Amino acid sequence: MALPKLNAAPTYEMKIPSTGQSVVYRPFLVKEQKNLLIAFEAQNRQDLVRAVIRTIEACVEEPIGGLLTTFDVDYMFTKIRAKSVGETANILVPCEECEVNNEVTVELDKVEVIGDLPEMLIPITEEITVKMKFPTYEEFLSNQTLLDSTSTTEALLQLIVTCLDSVLTDEERFAIKDEPKEEIIEFLESMTTEQFGKVSTFAASIPALTQDLEFVCTSCGHTNKKILKGLDDFF
Repeated sequence: MALPKLNAAPTYEMKIPSTGQSVVYRPFLVKEQKNLLIAFEAQNRQDLVRAVIRTIEACVEEPIGGLLTTFDVDYMFTKIRAKSVGETANILVPCEECEVNNEVTVELDKVEVIGDLPEMLIPITEEITVKMKFPTYEEFLSNQTLLDSTSTTEALLQLIVTCLDSVLTDEERFAIKDEPKEEIIEFLESMTTEQFGKVSTFAASIPALTQDLEFVCTSCGHTNKKILKGLDDFF
């Protein structure tokens, strides 16, 4: 005889930040929490991000696989986590004055994605336009150069590569995913400073999960003001 089914989980509604689409979701269950804890304990960022994405896919009723931007994932997981294990999280934040870690409580239900959606089509010349896109975590994780880079300039270049969707002319469309990496880098490096500034501005304008934080250091009494940005800052 099979064991009885437990009570149905409550459901909630949220909007996907990049599209505005409303989706219905439930809190994560023990099996999903176990997978998250295993990934967290392994301290492997790739496994942890994939566990987060699988948790979102399991908890959201509508199929959304593979289409979520980085800030979609950050926001949606935070909302699901808040309904699953509590609407606050205690994090350690170093004091900007004495660098002593302080335990600070973050209200997850007040976290929002900050930033207007930038224009996706960027004119480069009179004949050439670049179409941009918001990167996904899978694209970030597959760009090993971006992950390993210690140079700010190289990291920016690789971030822009990840944000490129296609290059458009009057007659043709060149999908970036079909082009060799070396040719994409050569295309970017052939831009003028002004042209490169346009695509750099897009990369810098990607919305992010954000919350203002203020706390008084328990060690030195200094009042700290910090902006939490991205999933790593919240957990």
